[in-house]
Amino acid sequence: MKKSKLVVGQLANDQLLVKSVTTSKHVDWIKWLETEELVEFFEELLKLVTQISEEKKDAKTLSLFLSGWRETALINSEPDVLADIAEAERELDAGGGKPWSQIKKEIGL
Repeated sequence: MKKSKLVVGQLANDQLLVKSVTTSKHVDWIKWLETEELVEFFEELLKLVTQISEEKKDAKTLSLFLSGWRETALINSEPDVLADIAEAERELDAGGGKPWSQIKKEIGL
């Protein structure tokens, strides 16, 4: 099985540097992130790494961060789930669905 690769680029001084980087099998889920999500992931990751280096955050925070993004990526890998989410969003946009307060009341929360 081929190893996943990630293309990383930087624009500096009107020059574009692009490099292909092999990713670890532990983060092969990253291939399922959409472009906008990938940008957001790396922005948040760099911020978190900085906070960890300044001892404002710890490794547990990093683990939770990666776990959350992994779940997002895995949802993206399931076309049926994405279709259900899109259908639910269309229903809500059209005025359908129930308010959260009503659902809580119905289930006794």
